[in-house]
Amino acid sequence: MTEFMRRLDVYSKGPQNGNKTATYETFFDNIANVRPYGRKDRMGVSLALRLGETEKDSASSDELTVDVEVWHPGDQKKADGWISALDAALKKFDAKIHDSFSSLAAGVSLMRVTASAKVVSQLLNVDLIAKVELLSVEASNHLRPSDVTIDQVTDLPISPNDAPVVGLIDSGVRAEHPLLRGCVVETTTIGDVFSDGVDRHGHGTNVASILIRGSIESQLASGEWDTPPCQILSVRVLDSDNRIPHSRLPQSEITNAVAYLAAQGVKVINVSLGDEDGVMVGDRAPTLAAVLDSLAQKFGVVFVVPTGNVAPADYAGPFDENFRDDYPSRMLEGPVSGLIDPAPSALSLTVGGTVPALRAPALGRIPIGKPGWPSPFSRVGPGVNGAIKPEVSAPAGTLGLEIDSNNPGDDDAFMVAVADGRRTGSAIVSYGRGTSFAAPHVARACAMVQDAYPEASANLIRALVLQSVTSGASPLDGVQNVTAAVRESETLRLTGYGSVSEQRSVLSGDRDTVLFAEERIPLDSVHLYTIPIPASFFISGRAKRGITVSLCFDPPVRARRMDYLGSRMQFELLRGVTPETTVDLLLAEDKEARKARKHLKQTLPTLSSLSSRQRIQMKPSRTARSAGANQVGKFVWKSGLPVFNENSSEFVLAIQNVNRWDSPTRKQPYAIAVRLWVGDDLPPVYADLRTKIRTMKAQAAARAQVRS
Repeated sequence: MTEFMRRLDVYSKGPQNGNKTATYETFFDNIANVRPYGRKDRMGVSLALRLGETEKDSASSDELTVDVEVWHPGDQKKADGWISALDAALKKFDAKIHDSFSSLAAGVSLMRVTASAKVVSQLLNVDLIAKVELLSVEASNHLRPSDVTIDQVTDLPISPNDAPVVGLIDSGVRAEHPLLRGCVVETTTIGDVFSDGVDRHGHGTNVASILIRGSIESQLASGEWDTPPCQILSVRVLDSDNRIPHSRLPQSEITNAVAYLAAQGVKVINVSLGDEDGVMVGDRAPTLAAVLDSLAQKFGVVFVVPTGNVAPADYAGPFDENFRDDYPSRMLEGPVSGLIDPAPSALSLTVGGTVPALRAPALGRIPIGKPGWPSPFSRVGPGVNGAIKPEVSAPAGTLGLEIDSNNPGDDDAFMVAVADGRRTGSAIVSYGRGTSFAAPHVARACAMVQDAYPEASANLIRALVLQSVTSGASPLDGVQNVTAAVRESETLRLTGYGSVSEQRSVLSGDRDTVLFAEERIPLDSVHLYTIPIPASFFISGRAKRGITVSLCFDPPVRARRMDYLGSRMQFELLRGVTPETTVDLLLAEDKEARKARKHLKQTLPTLSSLSSRQRIQMKPSRTARSAGANQVGKFVWKSGLPVFNENSSEFVLAIQNVNRWDSPTRKQPYAIAVRLWVGDDLPPVYADLRTKIRTMKAQAAARAQVRS
């Protein structure tokens, strides 16, 4: 507020020093109105439905269990004091305080409270409180048992002893399941909520089987099983109903679980859970997402989370003859189909579900969607501040229809195979669906990267996985009256940058070569990388060749800030431009620099003034991708590159940091990965690139010796 009032005072003085506009004019122009933060702002969606628009039940003595978010003042001692004051006040009204949690790093303070509807209603008037929401309940999974016998899953290869250990935060794991035996290093629980880490529901075992075995259907069919790329360390946080117990906050349970996993050296953690009632509203980061981001930065781990599931009836109404083909458009328009907490987590890899390659269903039944399309129950982005979410997608199953009636018609062929972890069932393998089953495919790829590069940071693991993505046809290709730009942005909301390739995440090929680097960049500065262009890229003729760049970083976050990320990063790929000019061009993009240049009537070159030969217009655009902490840009040439000056034989990759509110003395860690590829009708690039890079290193070493 002090800063706001200072800006208001400066703005009120009007234009100064010959400027045409007042300082902070844009800032104040963006404010639509100012009003007190009141009851309706504090009332969560589910609580509003429970109390009713007129709050006719607000005087009821019925007990409600709610999560209460307390404003975090940016000072941990004061935050703890506010929680203590509310705790004491609530106990005077016979309320029960189940749990409390506060994180300075995430900017989050929470309490879980059971109280009468009357007391809950009164909480909506308390200035210290930011939000009150009814306790959410995670949906239980419904599986269809298969006829797979124990004989089909005996003597399977187990995880090597030195394989990376992936953390699994879920309902526990049945470590002796035939698909998992010999691959689970520990099943545990933190605290005194559960007596052990054994799976009492089945969900954790379902997810674990995909982490270990990947696509189970194809291996069942062939009888040939791959060696698992990882081991599992499971921490149980969900009860037999697949939910966080009422006595605990998810934020505190997951924080404790992550701290334990990190202490065991775990770098990759799969968190296939979500708040089904916590649909992201506006640009504000949900609390669990903010906590995951603060933990990712603190412990240097990679979180993989699903988008969450949505019932098609909630966004599309009854099925009709058009639903099978137009459901993606309905998902995008539905107000309830957005991401649920913690899927908007900026530093996590968020995974959407896709329709898998389908087996033949029973006669009279047809699948909804086509292979590679978003699953009709997968949720859609964007994330916080318009970040591209989900970043990637993986098979999660689909739904079916009866041909004659357009009524739901289920079939195993529309689902994915998982280990049946239910204690009451006798099945070895079952079929199910859900984005929970998409996330472990990506966590598995992350583990493979960690295995190949044990010293890789979380940023580099994410970057190497993201450079491997491929995208197919958009489900919006046949939609009328949709421009190419809109189709691109909406497809990103549905399936992100594309699907992950395990092999391309860890290996270079003769025609598909990956370069990568890790660095720390001072805030508000630029790093440059010179990338040699393979000779194949200059061969004339209509043959495809392309480049993919991924950038991942881990800035600090604050849940209640409009600028959620402490700093932003972005990249540009240029050709035929000197490094010195590249720096000038990027720094000239700064708002203050543009204002000074305009005031001095200077006409310096800008990025937008470069030709398409010089500035590679990667897809998606810099504006779209730079809203997030996990970024991918791609470009494909359909013919040979022209040589137009002495600098056009190399790419210049420019990485820029723009500080928002981070400490100006901090250096931001980041990782980049660059994939250069050519089609089969062009010469390989691997050996060519290796030779050129060795020459560049030798030349750089020689220059360093001359300078010394």
